[in-house]
Amino acid sequence: MSSEILVSLSASCLLQPLPRQQSPIALLDVPRFVAQELEVRGINIPVQMIRQQSPQTLERLRDEADRAQCPCLVLYRDEPLDFVTEAEKSGQVLREMGKRARLLGCAEIAVRVAKVATATAQIAPLMKTALDGLQKFEVNLLIRPCEEPCDQAEAVIELVRKIGGFHIGAMPSFASVAATGDAVQSLRKLIPYSLAVEASVTGVDKQGLPNDDCFDDHIDMLVKLGFSNKLSIDWRGGGNWAQGVQHVRSHLMRKLGQGDPVA
Repeated sequence: MSSEILVSLSASCLLQPLPRQQSPIALLDVPRFVAQELEVRGINIPVQMIRQQSPQTLERLRDEADRAQCPCLVLYRDEPLDFVTEAEKSGQVLREMGKRARLLGCAEIAVRVAKVATATAQIAPLMKTALDGLQKFEVNLLIRPCEEPCDQAEAVIELVRKIGGFHIGAMPSFASVAATGDAVQSLRKLIPYSLAVEASVTGVDKQGLPNDDCFDDHIDMLVKLGFSNKLSIDWRGGGNWAQGVQHVRSHLMRKLGQGDPVA
């Protein structure tokens, strides 16, 4: 039994229209759709979903999320920040994300960082200063390992340790640990530092089961090591993404021994 794990959704898939629809789901309808149709109780928000949105709209999205009992958990960014050559700009991006995360009600922001393997000693103090500035927004900072080129687990852990404190952690994905060439062991090393994990999946088979290598091994590892934070479905496949997420969610609930959080 692993009732401590919160199954949520990394919402990049919602940037795509549903089958036979012309446009993606309206922003303010996202929490209700995720809660009622996909049956998960939390959302990680990609920054591209809220670009150009006003503070008032973000507050309305937070209110809709609260009403649907499907809170916004993490605001995340895909493009790596380069603290080696663009430290000031990268710090500004973090501050802007912190401001928007607070409006959304997110407890964390998550970013990838360029050159982690080769410049940790230079990056860490710059990120520590940026993290100190985030505390007025009451958010934590999570490091998402890069996939191309991939960050090895040891490099991410060293960066987290050098930044230090209670407000820094990691957010690996099944895809990022797979890129290291030793997926299960890389995830095992990162779990103690992780406040969230993305369950990356590219498709399901005819039985509705994830067809990605090591998917179930990763879930078993999380349970074995007592992971008790956020696990978000990170759908990267094609076709009917809503149906795919529903299948993955049902499979996760069975694997984790959890009942239906909506019923």
